[in-house]
Amino acid sequence: MRNDNPVRILLIDDNPDDRMLALRKLEQEFDQLQPKEITDISEVEQALAEGQFDLVVTDYSLRWSNGLNVLHKVKQRYPDCPVVMFTGTGNEEVAVEAMKSGLDDYIIKSPQHYTRLAAAVRAALERAKQRQAFKEVQQRYQQLFESVPIGLYRMTPTGEIIEANPALLQLLGYPSLKALLNANISKHLVNPQVNYLWQNQIDSEGVVRNLEMPMFRCDNTMIWVRYNARAIRNDQGEIMYYEGAIEDVTQRKQAEEERTVLLKSEQAARAEAETANRLKDEFLATLSHELRTPLNAMLGWAGLLRRRQLSPDKVERALEVIERNAKSQAQLIDDLLDVSRIIRGKLRLNIIPVDLHQVINAAIDTLQPAADAKSIRIDSFLAPSRRAIKGDSDRLQQIVWNLLSNAIKFTPTHGQVKIYLEWLENAVRIRIQDTGQGVSVDIAPYIFDRFRQAEGSTTRSHGGLGLGLAIVRHLVELHGGTVWCESAGEGKGATFTVELPLKPQAGA
Repeated sequence: MRNDNPVRILLIDDNPDDRMLALRKLEQEFDQLQPKEITDISEVEQALAEGQFDLVVTDYSLRWSNGLNVLHKVKQRYPDCPVVMFTGTGNEEVAVEAMKSGLDDYIIKSPQHYTRLAAAVRAALERAKQRQAFKEVQQRYQQLFESVPIGLYRMTPTGEIIEANPALLQLLGYPSLKALLNANISKHLVNPQVNYLWQNQIDSEGVVRNLEMPMFRCDNTMIWVRYNARAIRNDQGEIMYYEGAIEDVTQRKQAEEERTVLLKSEQAARAEAETANRLKDEFLATLSHELRTPLNAMLGWAGLLRRRQLSPDKVERALEVIERNAKSQAQLIDDLLDVSRIIRGKLRLNIIPVDLHQVINAAIDTLQPAADAKSIRIDSFLAPSRRAIKGDSDRLQQIVWNLLSNAIKFTPTHGQVKIYLEWLENAVRIRIQDTGQGVSVDIAPYIFDRFRQAEGSTTRSHGGLGLGLAIVRHLVELHGGTVWCESAGEGKGATFTVELPLKPQAGA
């Protein structure tokens, strides 16, 4: 039988005639033989270090050592590598010791045994291949056993657990696998009658299928489980052990008991999910629109600039339009990145003492040009205080900026926006009041939710993604505060209030 796959063999023998005869027999057996002849100890060490071989054929009597030492070196570094001893100087004692050390075959150098060498090598390679396949199966089984989320076990006929996976350890609440092993399953049974039913089923049928029963965890809390088991017997029909699976079904049991209540909740949740999906679709449409609009403007003016056919005034206007729209896109992207960090829990604060007067005035200065463009008056009423709040200066300014920008955006021309800073006993309150379009009663409860917008189409009269208020709420909550909106209805303006806690001062 020929072998089409390359076979890499180390041939360790200091007799050139014996090596030649051995190679001749092996080449007759293997089409793609890749032999490496080893004649001294340095070559052995180098070959073992490189590891580029599938099998070792070694003589017993070597001028620098013996075959047993070679066998031990090979097995020490490559336990699964097959080794065949091909010798004329060994004896039965050597053969027995070599076999105990992992030798695959022992062949005497003689004319009638030379023909056995190739067959022995082929058989050793096949056994090694089978061992490797079995090892891989065992590894896959062990990985499955340890990773499956259902508790798996083996236990003695008297109920002592002798093998268990991590899921069962967690299910029964044991602190370690050692604590679980040899624990008797009977201590976890709540109802002895269920155990009697379990025993009857497995005695009569050899299996227990989908038996649901209550069990105690290690801390005596009760759970519901689905129990499956089968009896493993020896050739004499005696039970050696039971094996099976225990699945926690406590939540389903509780759900069944509360089915009537949860049915109504499920209907409400379904409606809410449908609304959420619709809002996400609307948000994606809005996102596409809000990103495309400034991009189209920039591309259009950039094209005109490239053709160099604009007057100096038009060039200045083109640059202003491109800059304004680039800033608009940058703000949209910043909002998206903030929401992404919020969703992933990656948004962190840099807590330092913060002067709220400085934070509010900086936000007003930044947005004053936008207010002037609409002839909106911004009035601030900032109560004086020597106290500094602990917070993230940049994020607090982002809160004020978002709320003030929102007020300016939704306030018509010649309107008014007022900002109040009030110091309470244990908190500080910031109020931003506008004379804008207000918030409808239907929208008010959801105004700080992601994907919620008072306007619901891509043809809205105001730009933006509607993420600013969601970001505000998260930043306020990270500071331990609360934010809310009050409005008498559409067209009657709105007031947004932020309340942040004050840390008690030493000696206060």
